[in-house]
Amino acid sequence: MARNLTPRTKLSRRVNRNLFLMGARSFSAKDDYTKKPFKATLPGKRRPASSSEYSKQLTEKQALKYTYGLMEKQLSNLFKKSFKTTGDTGLIALGLLEKRLDNVIYKAGLSNSRSQARQLVNHGHFEVNGVRTNIPSFTVKPGDKITIVKTKQKSTFWTNFSLEVPNGIPSWLEVSNKSLIQVVNNPITEDLPKEFNLPYIVEFYSRKVS
Repeated sequence: MARNLTPRTKLSRRVNRNLFLMGARSFSAKDDYTKKPFKATLPGKRRPASSSEYSKQLTEKQALKYTYGLMEKQLSNLFKKSFKTTGDTGLIALGLLEKRLDNVIYKAGLSNSRSQARQLVNHGHFEVNGVRTNIPSFTVKPGDKITIVKTKQKSTFWTNFSLEVPNGIPSWLEVSNKSLIQVVNNPITEDLPKEFNLPYIVEFYSRKVS
């Protein structure tokens, strides 16, 4: 499966904000982005300002893509689907991203980053409604129950796991004993991340995929 191998701190610098992609390190004094938030430039040269509407739209799109760990084709296809659905395209797309299995694992506090959650799913650590699922992009729906596979529960990872990042379980999920996640309903607007400028992203993709 294709994935972006660019160092995560560089991804944050590309969009001029901390995307907190380094797990616990992103929230510590050792965070590389906090210590050096800007890209290196040649002596005597200034970094050109990116102030055009297109550059702003591109930056927001990249921030969304990097945050959820998607490739460009994946995000493009997601917006194609969102444009065909009645309603606010940006909120629909963000809702679909939130319902990805790897994101659900992260939001439920069973991993310290989305990339770690994605790796756990890839390695077959979870079942959805009793069926082992190793597809990070799997979309959950209300009523789904996600559990750690019994044979994995005694693995070194789970016996040593501790949550090291700030976590507030969203209202659309219920977590019991850190081993059962129940999808209560679809995320509503109040549950969705607020750090993205969705109109910019929708405008960017309206020229690309609609």
